Amino acid sequence: TAEGLRELTKLQLLQLQSNRITEMPNMTQLIETAYGNSAFVTDCGVPSAFDEAPKCEDCTMCCNANDDCYPQEKIAVADFGYSKFAAVFFACFIVLCCVVVLFLYFVGKRKNRGNALTMSVEMRMRLKEDEKYALSKIGKESVYSYFVTEKPVGWLAAFATLGIQVGILAFFVMASEANLQKDTTDIEFTWKCPRDSDVCKDKADLDKYG
Repeated sequence: TAEGLRELTKLQLLQLQSNRITEMPNMTQLIETAYGNSAFVTDCGVPSAFDEAPKCEDCTMCCNANDDCYPQEKIAVADFGYSKFAAVFFACFIVLCCVVVLFLYFVGKRKNRGNALTMSVEMRMRLKEDEKYALSKIGKESVYSYFVTEKPVGWLAAFATLGIQVGILAFFVMASEANLQKDTTDIEFTWKCPRDSDVCKDKADLDKYG
């Protein structure tokens, strides 16, 4: 049984493919062994011989009903959570932008100390030049050009566009995550785990050169 397998704490290799076993044990000790991807193999791939492919979080290799297999690798970002990662990333980005703005502000203020009248004229000219430079790099027809305007409505439109694009990107990121238990996956199972060998091998024609 699955509970009995958990008690085998010194087990380093467990291959259960083609055995029609639906209850997969949690074998965390098999994740980091000398056998690598071949350490824990089960029938958790698609197309499956069952109505639904068995879920196995600790499996290192998933095989399907055609005896084709593919490694199941965990993604650090997925374990941390995409929403948390995005929140931390944008928070760090905003903090970094604020630090840069404050640094430039104090550097410019110190540099132009004592020349208030001259500074105001030069500052206006410099701001106009910076605005033209920013527009040339962003693009005058781009919605992001509203970031360099002084109208809150423009900022709102630019931030709304940015939010929509980030939301669309999130759908693509979640869809690109490999889920070997879903029939909609586009992954080609190119690995084979022979019955007369302890090591699974990739039979794909592609290599690192193409």
